[in-house]
Amino acid sequence: MVQKSSYLIPADKCGVWWVSIFHVYKGSFKKIGYVGDFVKVSVKLTRPQNWLQKKTKLKGILIRTKKEKIKIDGSFVRFKYNNIVLFKKRTTPMGKEIYGPTIKDLKRKKFINTFPGII
Repeated sequence: MVQKSSYLIPADKCGVWWVSIFHVYKGSFKKIGYVGDFVKVSVKLTRPQNWLQKKTKLKGILIRTKKEKIKIDGSFVRFKYNNIVLFKKRTTPMGKEIYGPTIKDLKRKKFINTFPGII
C-alpha cells in the first residue's frame, strides 16, 4: 500500500536512486497503490552523470510494499522497502535485472517474461 507523494526505491539497474509518486492509475480519484499497480513517478535523485535527469516523469509498476500482503491461508509476506520497476515504453523496463524477491501477484505476463529469473 503506497500513497501519492511517497518516495520509492527502484529495484532495477537504471541509475535512479529515488522517485516520488504523483499519480496512481486505475481511476481518477485513486490515492493508494498496491502491488501490481501502474504508477506515474517523478525522478528525485539519480546517479551522477546519469542519462536520466531529475524531474523526469516516468511510468512504473509497484513490485514490493511495506504493508504486509495476507494470503488466504493466513500467512503473510512483508518487505522492508517500497520498490518499483521503471518503464521505457509500455512494459519494457529500464534495467535488465531486478534486485530481490517479488510476489506472485505480478500476473502481467508480458512484464514477467522480460525478466528471465523472476518467479
